[in-house]
Amino acid sequence: MDRVLAAVPSAMCVSLRTNAEPIHHFPVKFSNRVLQTGDCVSSLRKASIYPSPKGNSLIRKMHCGEKSRGIVKSAASSVGNAEDYAEETATSVKFQRSVTLPGCSSPLSLLGTGFREKKFAIIGVKVYAAGYYVNESILSGLSAWKGRSADEIQSDSSLFSSIFQAQAEKALQIVLVRDVDGKTFWDALDEAISPRIKSPSSEDTTALSTFRGIFQSRSLNKGSVILLTWINPSKMLVSVSSGGLPTVVDATIESGSVISALFDVFFGDSPVSPTLKSSVANQLAMTLV
Repeated sequence: MDRVLAAVPSAMCVSLRTNAEPIHHFPVKFSNRVLQTGDCVSSLRKASIYPSPKGNSLIRKMHCGEKSRGIVKSAASSVGNAEDYAEETATSVKFQRSVTLPGCSSPLSLLGTGFREKKFAIIGVKVYAAGYYVNESILSGLSAWKGRSADEIQSDSSLFSSIFQAQAEKALQIVLVRDVDGKTFWDALDEAISPRIKSPSSEDTTALSTFRGIFQSRSLNKGSVILLTWINPSKMLVSVSSGGLPTVVDATIESGSVISALFDVFFGDSPVSPTLKSSVANQLAMTLV
């Protein structure tokens, strides 16, 4: 997806970190204590990815957060408590810990955050922040990885394949932190997806055409939100808004090859956002104990 930055002026706010890694400190209150974790933790009212240290109560259901320092309008609401969202610190984008997305049958919980960055020489320019959400029922199918370290989880493609193959919903929320032309965004995405589809079928070609049509004539300004929601391994919903969580589905993509390729773009061996995959692996290592 390197071409995304072709339309980004280099004079805009940039980072001089040459090997940027995520710094996640998301305070989560447990009674009178504050626990700082290395990654996102989230919970639903009756099923928590990260239970309280006492083991006899769960974090209350998360609602909405507010944007950070006016840098970019995130998908969080402007009303909410600090515990209700997690900040992707490299971009200052805040993500709700629990969301109900268009087309989903139940709330999804935040499992990790990261960012997409393009480097020019020693200068890194960030394009978007991303948050990955899952239906918590998916975690019950990952018992084989209990006790594994974050490094072991991150390098194990079979774990991420299990997540993808699960018949429960998962979603990627992308929040742009730069103005990007829609066609440029799609061209970069297509360059990452197409090489992963060795022999495209007519179904794949149709799905890619539908996908392309969502972005071709659309301006993606700073703060725009893109939702990629995997309903199952062969069906994905795409929603776009100019700010805040989208409320409608813009298109349905029905191609196992295209949907699988897109998942691999973010969670395969060469992810476009290493920080996102690392964050998810860290949270899974803390959760699968």
